[in-house]
Amino acid sequence: MKYNTRHVIEGAIADVITVGLDRSRDVKVYPNVTSCKVKKSEKKGNKLCVEIETVANGDIPPNLRNLINPKMLTWIETGEFDFDKNEYFYTVRTFYFSNVTKISGLIKYFKEGEDKTIRTLDGEIKINIPILGAIAEKKIVEIQKANLELDIKNMRDEVRELQKKKG
Repeated sequence: MKYNTRHVIEGAIADVITVGLDRSRDVKVYPNVTSCKVKKSEKKGNKLCVEIETVANGDIPPNLRNLINPKMLTWIETGEFDFDKNEYFYTVRTFYFSNVTKISGLIKYFKEGEDKTIRTLDGEIKINIPILGAIAEKKIVEIQKANLELDIKNMRDEVRELQKKKG
C-alpha cells in the first residue's frame, strides 16, 4: 500500500533537517515507540548512512507485554540522507515476518521562500500474506500517518526553539 504526506514547517530548511534527523526525538514524539537506538551513523561524502533499531510496544497493554516478545514489535531502519538533494531514503526490516514484509520510504525537504520548508513522504508498506496482509497494511499506514501528524506538530515547536537559540 502506497501512501504520502506533505507538511509545511515554518523555518529554514537547514533547521528543519537538523530537527528531522535527530532520532532521539522518536521516544518523546511517538506514543507507541518505547526505544529508539542509533546503531550506526556514518558520514560518507555528502551522505549520512544510518541504522536505527526501534521498539514499538507502547500501545500494548502492560499485562500483555509479557506475552509478546519485544522482537515482534522491533525493526531495523536502514537509511541514507543525501545532503545535496535534501532527501532521506529508508527501508525497514522487521524481526518477525521479514520474508513477507517490505517497508520503504523517501522523505524530501524543499525550501519554500525564505522561512518555510516543505517535507514530503512517499512511503510503501507491502505485506504478502493473503487477506490479512491488506488489513495489516491499512492499519500500519493509519498508525504511520497519525504518528507523522504528531511528529510535524513537535517538529514545528522544536524548529521554533532551535531558531530562538540561534537568535
